[in-house]
Order: sequence, then C-alpha cells, then structure tokens
Amino acid sequence: MKKFLCVLIFIALICPASFAASKQKEEVVYAGILTYLGTTEQEFQEGLDDLRKAVAPLIPAEGDNENEWAEDDRLESFINSLVKTRRIISFYDSLLSMQMALRSRKIDEFALPEAVGMYLITQNPNYDILFSLNMMPSTISFGFKRGNTALQKEFNTAINAMKKDGTLAKLEKKYITDMGASEPERAKFQEFPQAKTIKVAVTGDLPPIDFIAADGTPAGYNTAVLSEIGKRLKKNIRLISVDTGGRSSALASERADVVFWYRNTEGLKTPAKMKGKNLGGVMKDTLDGVILSVPYYEWETDLIIGRAN
Repeated sequence: MKKFLCVLIFIALICPASFAASKQKEEVVYAGILTYLGTTEQEFQEGLDDLRKAVAPLIPAEGDNENEWAEDDRLESFINSLVKTRRIISFYDSLLSMQMALRSRKIDEFALPEAVGMYLITQNPNYDILFSLNMMPSTISFGFKRGNTALQKEFNTAINAMKKDGTLAKLEKKYITDMGASEPERAKFQEFPQAKTIKVAVTGDLPPIDFIAADGTPAGYNTAVLSEIGKRLKKNIRLISVDTGGRSSALASERADVVFWYRNTEGLKTPAKMKGKNLGGVMKDTLDGVILSVPYYEWETDLIIGRAN
C-alpha cells in the first residue's frame, strides 16, 4: 500500500494535456522532485512502476466505447502518458541541486508549484514550461514535532484568524501573485522582551514562497506569515536555514521548533472505469513523528520545467 500511495504525488509529472491515447513505444524521461519525507526514492520508483502496470489494461483500444473517460479528459491523458512514458525519479534535497542536475542534463525535467515555476522562469531564460497540470490541489502547512500540540494549537488559532480577517489573502497577493521578477521583500519581526523564542526552519527551495536571499537572509511569503504569527502570539521568531531533505531531522534534534511543510492533500478523482485502483488516495509528505498545522497556502497547478535549448 505504501508503495502504491507514494506515487500519487508524482501524478503532477505525468500528464501533458496534449497527449492522446496511444500504443506507441515506451519513452524514458528522467525527472526530479524535491525530497518527500516518509518514503524512499526506491519505494517511490517502485510505486510508480507498479501503477503503470496496473493501469495499462485500462487504456481503451481503438474503436472501443470511451464514454467512461468523458468525466475528465485530463485523466485519460494521464493514463495514456503514464503507460507510454516511464519516468525515472530522482529526489533532490534542495532546489539548487535539482537545478544543477537539469543544467548538466542528469534529468530532463522537474516539477514545482505554479508560483515557484513562474518565478524561476522570470529569473532564468534557459528554462521552459514543458506543460502544466491542475489535477492535484496541494497545500503548505507548518510542521511540529509530535507531542508539541500546544504550539500547534497556537499556530492554528493564528492562521485561522488570519484567514478570517483577510491577512493571508493580502500577504499572498503582495508576496506571490504580484511578485513578478522582483526579489521578495524581507519581513520585519517584532521583538518581545522576556517572551519565548520559536525557532523556525526555512529552506529557500520554493521561491518566492520560501526564499533565501543571496546574503543568506530569509524573505518572501513564508517569513511574512511568520512575522504576523509572531505578533499575534506575542512571541519572538528566529529563523534558521535547512535543506528540504533536512526538515524532519531539524525537528527531531530540536534544532527547530517549526518547519515549513510541503505536502499534497488530494488525489485524483477516480472514474468508474478505475474503481479499485485507489487513485483517489492521498499521499502526504509527512512522518509519524511530525504533526501539521492547518494549511496556510494552497495551489491548483504544478508546472513541469525543462531546458529551453
């Protein structure tokens, strides 16, 4: 079951909307993703390969009645692309290492949230959007060490209040929607003498959402959200830097009290023809030792990025 579920997040890499049903020869593409915790690269690959075998018989033969696919043409494209093209997956602990792999042609493409992909395109003319996918809504939450339910509750209260009063929407517009090619602004953190300090790990691997400037200073949407949470909780916020792959160890070692947590929250809608294939399941980027806050950012579309030349 774990192997099967671990492939669901990777659906975002599988489905160019222009693919039509085909029985052509299998192609191989090397693809990168930021490290997901709770599964290994090998398990991820095995799960993807198992899914290819499971769905191969579902492709309608020429002349067959294809009405069962009508509820979502993108899903039909996904199934055909999945069988036609085999993705060889590599995990990367940082965005920089994944970009270097693309430049050196170790991989052919990588997947990122739409806002991140668009920001990278504005910064690098050597990148192209190969295709986009809007079938798997995703979210970002804060992660806490299991047992730290008091801090989790405080963050949830602040986040829910920020949603209700429109603060999150204003920050999203400023730091993501209207960002363009500008470097994200550094947030200002209010100091509360004698108050508790909360250590929060940032990665810089999802700019302009999670961004670290060239001088090492964290900036962008996440830090703006944290600044507001600090004010509402009347507690000090101290930022530390970790790679995406080092999030759980930062919590386990208590180097950090909180980390940014990147995860998927929904699976594919499963049409009648695919009942029993469990494609509607949920793959979460999480571990047994981690608990999550309510989401504070979500998106509908992932972009698949490749080289422009």
